[in-house]
Amino acid sequence: MLNQHTTAPTRIILAGFILVILLLVLAAGTQPTVSAQDQPIIGVPETPKWTVTLPHENCYGSNDPNCFHGSPTLADVNEDGYDDVIVSTNNGHLVVVKHNGQVLWDVDVAPYFGMASNQEEINSSPAVADIDNDGDVEIVVGVGTIHRAICTQGGVIVLDRWGHVEPGWPQSTTDWVIPPAGCNDSIFSSPALGDLDNDGDLEIVVGGFDMRIYAWHHNGQFVDGFPPNSYLYDEFPWSIFVTHLADVVWSSPALADINHDGYLDIITGTDEGNQGSSWNCPYALPAGWRSGYCGGSIYALDRHGQFLPGFPRHFLETVQSSPVVADINSDGEMEIIVGSGTFYRNNSPDHPTYGFRIHVMDSQARDLPGWEGGKAVGGPVPASPAIGDITGDGAPEIIVATAEERLLYAWDIHGQLISGFPSRARDMFGQTTANYDTGQSFVLADFDGDSKMEIILNLGWTVVVIDGDGRHLTSTYYPNSDRPVYLTDGTLSNTPAVGDIDHDGKLELITHNSILYVWDLPNASDKAEWPMFKFNAAGTASPITPASLDSSHDALLLFHQTGVPGPIRATIQVQNMGGQPMNWTITPPAGITTSPSSGTLDNGSATVQVTIATTSLRPGFNSLGTIRVRAYSNGVELPTSPINIPVTVYYGNVNHIFLSNISQ
Repeated sequence: MLNQHTTAPTRIILAGFILVILLLVLAAGTQPTVSAQDQPIIGVPETPKWTVTLPHENCYGSNDPNCFHGSPTLADVNEDGYDDVIVSTNNGHLVVVKHNGQVLWDVDVAPYFGMASNQEEINSSPAVADIDNDGDVEIVVGVGTIHRAICTQGGVIVLDRWGHVEPGWPQSTTDWVIPPAGCNDSIFSSPALGDLDNDGDLEIVVGGFDMRIYAWHHNGQFVDGFPPNSYLYDEFPWSIFVTHLADVVWSSPALADINHDGYLDIITGTDEGNQGSSWNCPYALPAGWRSGYCGGSIYALDRHGQFLPGFPRHFLETVQSSPVVADINSDGEMEIIVGSGTFYRNNSPDHPTYGFRIHVMDSQARDLPGWEGGKAVGGPVPASPAIGDITGDGAPEIIVATAEERLLYAWDIHGQLISGFPSRARDMFGQTTANYDTGQSFVLADFDGDSKMEIILNLGWTVVVIDGDGRHLTSTYYPNSDRPVYLTDGTLSNTPAVGDIDHDGKLELITHNSILYVWDLPNASDKAEWPMFKFNAAGTASPITPASLDSSHDALLLFHQTGVPGPIRATIQVQNMGGQPMNWTITPPAGITTSPSSGTLDNGSATVQVTIATTSLRPGFNSLGTIRVRAYSNGVELPTSPINIPVTVYYGNVNHIFLSNISQ
């Protein structure tokens, strides 16, 4: 099966080449002689480093198996120091493949949801992180079909690094409104994993077709305040809005601290519109629709499920695009970048164009300068944006693509189009075959070794690479081109990934449909600013994590020999375990000094020298008090602050004592 799948397109293409060459030979008598240097280069698709045929079923109503919406995730599952490739399949399997192409494990999740083998579907992308703080990663994914005529059981499942189901899982959704009856509604949304309550383990956040936004602890228990009520409940206190929204969630959540309280917040698009005296629907509604209700929204919730100021923000089209959250303009504030959706465009008799927008807003849902009202484009934007420096100017650009017109856009942070964009991405035959749908996005990586990010995306059967000026680095005129072709055996409906999974100093390109493909990129560096769907394996869609204070010592126990002149000196490390800057201060007790006593850490650690006077020490153990470390981000003390480090000195005869965290 593997050889048949991977070689069939090549056989067809090469057969066509042979026919063309024969025709040229037959006509040679009437054609002028062509020198070798004038002849076109006959290209050959790049040979994958390795491929793996994945479990699959034929797509609904089709004989084609290539309907895979979940994107590959890269993470070190088996703890061998190399990233593995984690994929979900259209028949309900989670598969982990090692960096060398060896399948680590393959688990059919259907039986855990009470279904027959191979009858589940997974359209969600796996998220991977150590959610229970046991030192090993777990794999988290949503399950369920996207077809109303098929009965699957929706929910979320968590597997350990060996493919075993974790305690407390799976968790099922509700059978709310999506047919058929008796089937729990699906989760298309890809989970995000983050420490919402700063207790050291991670929570799981995801949206569902049952109109819920879920947040679970690692053990499967709901986080307090989740699922939240609909925003509409305050105006329309109906029971259907209790723990449910007014519409489904296709969008995948982002996690970031956007209000500077030291805790992660949840940002997601929803299909939930608005209704009321201040809301107007300026287009004909779909048949059977509730009068006065339309649109979509961006939700931003704190860790308790409460709305943040300015949210939800409503739009006149659904928001199926997955948001990105980052400080793109280096002002210390987080911005939200998001596209739109297609529901009213497709289902209103008027086919409105209100979703022909890309939005960039601040942490209170206000448009940034240059982005007022959203940036107008020529089609809906259900695909998810990516950010990275494609021009080499040191600032990120915003990358997104449109459905219908099928154009790739790139803007600077001020909303100015980058030269060469919009660009029409084309496959090896010059065709534009992708519609940039919900769940699709882009990878930004240094494909050609120029230290700038290139745009990498799935298009039809191929993976396409676009330079920062909109030009193609992959072939659009096959076979008469020497540019590379990354050809698969069927439609690619997801997002590729890149990573140096074999530690050769160069990136590999990873994509999959019913077959998983990995190619070497010989001219690439190992740099990727947006390496996979939703940025990282945890699926946070945010390249910045909140500042978090830590220290190298929980206590300082020192030994000093009688008769040896003082003072006593030791060092401790003040650590910022997050990605946002923090200001820190140290307050020592009497008789102890610290240097430095304050500073700023973007991340990493600062070494602090501790000096202790010996003049007042008594024989034996001396409790000298507590060194207190405090840290602040944007003027707000961090939840992990303060840290108290008790100091004890043994003064006496010391003979070869060796203990961790003890100094003489």
